[in-house]
Amino acid sequence: MGDLILIIDDEPDICQLLQLSLTKHGYKVKYVHALKDGLLFLQHQQPDILFLDIHLPDGSGLDILPKIKADYPDLPVISISAYDNGMEKQKALTSGAVHFLPKPFNVNELTDILFEMKRNDGKTAYA
Repeated sequence: MGDLILIIDDEPDICQLLQLSLTKHGYKVKYVHALKDGLLFLQHQQPDILFLDIHLPDGSGLDILPKIKADYPDLPVISISAYDNGMEKQKALTSGAVHFLPKPFNVNELTDILFEMKRNDGKTAYA
């Protein structure tokens, strides 16, 4: 596989859990804890998948998601959030996320999402 995944999330434990789970599936994983650092990373290297937290200390993943999709239209984005109130999920999916992953999540759910994305070539929403 060898795909590169970028995680933008301010919670180190979530980043490390995702990294551990994703590397077991053959992905290369980089993570940053601030939106500005994630956007800077994207300017220099485009990952194959982006995990984007909705609530970050320096901005809203929901607010920047349309710009990310405009700048990188083929980049599959999975929105992640501890706030699963339905409205955020809907806004994330309509703004271009291919999936919304609520925190806490289980590893089986993550595996299912990755399998579905590979099957659909990352182009269809899986919610």
